[in-house]
Amino acid sequence: MKRRVVDWTIKEIYERRDKIHFPDYQREPKLWRLKDKQLLIDSILNDIDIPKIYFYKVGTNEYYEVVDGQQRLWAIWEFIGNEYEYEYEYEIKKGIRRKFKELDPKLREKIFSYKLQITVITDVSEEYLRKLFLRLQLGLLLNTGEKLHASTGLMRNFVFDEMVKHPFIKSVKIADRRFAKETLSAQICINSFSRKKIHAFSRTRYEDLNYFFKDYAELEGNELDFFETRCRFIISVFDQLDNYFKKKASALRNRSFILSVYLFVEELVEKDQGDKINEIMPTFVKFVVEFLKRLKTEARTGFNRKNEELYIFESYLSNAPGERYQIERRHEKLKEFFKYFQDKRKIKGDK
Repeated sequence: MKRRVVDWTIKEIYERRDKIHFPDYQREPKLWRLKDKQLLIDSILNDIDIPKIYFYKVGTNEYYEVVDGQQRLWAIWEFIGNEYEYEYEYEIKKGIRRKFKELDPKLREKIFSYKLQITVITDVSEEYLRKLFLRLQLGLLLNTGEKLHASTGLMRNFVFDEMVKHPFIKSVKIADRRFAKETLSAQICINSFSRKKIHAFSRTRYEDLNYFFKDYAELEGNELDFFETRCRFIISVFDQLDNYFKKKASALRNRSFILSVYLFVEELVEKDQGDKINEIMPTFVKFVVEFLKRLKTEARTGFNRKNEELYIFESYLSNAPGERYQIERRHEKLKEFFKYFQDKRKIKGDK
């Protein structure tokens, strides 16, 4: 590995932006709030030091991949591109926000001439760069999805490149930001694999998912066959969910609840009930939609709750939802609710 530190002005880095790229392990671009971007511009104009940026130089050409500094770079490039406004505290006219093109020429030059300290790294492996990225983010509170995104291997690729592209996952109303749907997909995978292999549910904390990704990073022989077969099975369950929920999947907004819905349907498919699935699923979809409505209505009553059964289930969703025992409790309780709905056509606990 070779490493050197260089100083580039903002003007130099802006002019080279077409040769600066962001590898796939990076966070999503443009996560910063407007006030975060404005604070960065304020630091630049007041000549306050900002953290170092890390680049990996690819080959012998002047082509760079950003290891750390993506949000800072986008904040600078967007301001110079006149995408947002900033109020400079030392301007004579207070309370006036200006885009870059509207700034006094001296202020524009002050921004362009500001020097960024950049560590340029060469001759290292992709694995080293991913590890460096995670180390540099330790103080920035990466969430589970962002950390998993920086991993490698077969399971990571299945979750990030295949599962999240399925129509069912696209239809559920979970935020598309910060790899939330990828995190859900990983939670589904670890439980599907665990139930098949050891007949038990699995906890879904980052540590568990990380070990799971590593266990299925590189495979061969029987392990590879098992992995590929299970992945195809998971997609087949997604197909069933998409086929029956269709647009009603937009009612699914809670990640832990979606995991439980998936595990319920997976159990049906696993038992290979054939035509019975066609009988059960339309009723199950009706049940899920009604159940979610009742959960929402009951939550609004606060201390005046009337359905104790719903209160118990809600506690399984809100208290340590990623723990194995809670996933198991939700699974059994959901089956109990659905059996009651099949028999009575109403939510258990309602009078």
